[in-house]
Amino acid sequence: MTSSDVRPAPAAPRRRWLIALPFAALVLLGIGWSFVWQWSAGRAEAEIDAWIAREAAEGRNWACASREFGGFPFRFELICNAPTVTFTGPEPWTARMTRAHAVAQVWNPQHIIAEFEGPSVLTQSTSGREITASWSLLQVSGVGRDGRAERVSVSANDYSLAEAGTTVFSARHAELHVRHHPGEAAGTLDIALGFTGASGMALSATPRTAGVAAAQAAAQASKSVDGEMQVSVTQVPPFRSMPAAERLALWQQAGGRVQLQLARITGGGGALSASGELGLDAQRRPDGRVDLAVVKAQPLFAAMAAAGLLPDFLANLAPAMMMAGMPTTVDGQKASSFPFVFRNGQVMLGVLPLGKIGPLY
Repeated sequence: MTSSDVRPAPAAPRRRWLIALPFAALVLLGIGWSFVWQWSAGRAEAEIDAWIAREAAEGRNWACASREFGGFPFRFELICNAPTVTFTGPEPWTARMTRAHAVAQVWNPQHIIAEFEGPSVLTQSTSGREITASWSLLQVSGVGRDGRAERVSVSANDYSLAEAGTTVFSARHAELHVRHHPGEAAGTLDIALGFTGASGMALSATPRTAGVAAAQAAAQASKSVDGEMQVSVTQVPPFRSMPAAERLALWQQAGGRVQLQLARITGGGGALSASGELGLDAQRRPDGRVDLAVVKAQPLFAAMAAAGLLPDFLANLAPAMMMAGMPTTVDGQKASSFPFVFRNGQVMLGVLPLGKIGPLY
C-alpha cells in the first residue's frame, strides 16, 4: 500500500460537520427565538397590566377570574376566563362575560383580534337592573398605538339584546366600526354601523287595517329589515367614565357636531334614508338640519312593524305622513323628502313650523 492510498481518510469528519452545521444553526436559532419570544411575551404582559391601570384611572376596572398567556412560537394569546369590567360613577354598571380569547401576531403586536363567549350581562349596581346580550359569534379587531386604540371593529352573528326576559332588539348580523378620523384631531371619530335581519319589540297600539295587515304578512314571509349608518362626530370628550349628561355638556361646550353622511333602513321593498348635521345649542336643544327621503313608505313601515321595529299605528299613518313630504327621486324611484330644521328650540319642516323641542338633558 502506498502513501497516496491513505491520504483521503480525514475528509469524512469534515463532511459530517458540513452536514451537521445547518441542524446546529437551526437549534441555536430555535433557542434564540425562544428567548426573544419569552422576552416579548413578558413585555406584552407588562403592557396589558399598564393598560388595565390606565383604564382604571379612567373609571373602567377590568378583571379576569383567571388569565392565561401563550401562543409560542409565532403568536401572543391571552385567555381571560370570566372577564368583568366595572364602570365607576354615581350609577356604576358591571358587565360580565364567559370567556375572552385575544390573539396578536409576533410581527404585528399592535393589531389584536379577540373572540368573546356569551352571554354578557350588564348590571346596574344601585337598581339591580340587568341587560343581557347574546350571540353565536362575537369578534373584535383593534389596532392601537402608544396604548390608545386607533381603530376598532366589532362583528356579531345572531345578536340579541334583552331586558327582564324580553328581547328588545335582535339581528342576524351586526357590525360596528370606529376609527380616529385620519388627519384630524383625536376628538373626531368616524363611525360606521350596519345590521341585517333586524327585529325589535315595538307594541301594537291600534288594530291593524286590512292593508297594513296584508303588507305585514307579506313582509313577515320574507322578513329582512336592514340598516346602515356612516357618521363623523367631532369634539368627542375623553373616554373616561362619566354620566351621559356630563359627556353631552362637554361635547356641546366644545362645539361638537354629528355629521351624518348616510343613514338608511330598507325592508319590504321600501327605503328610508337620511343625511345632515346636528349639534346642541347653549340651551342643550338640537341645532341643525336632517334631510329624510322615503321610497315606498307603506311597505317599508309595514315591514318594520312586522319586525317589531315600529308601532302599528305609525305604519297605518304612512299614507297621511307621505302627503306632507315633497316629491323627489331616489335611485330613479319616486320618493318623498322631508327637510327637518332644528333652530332655537323649534322644529320645522322646511319653513313650516311643527312645534317646539326642549333641552335634551
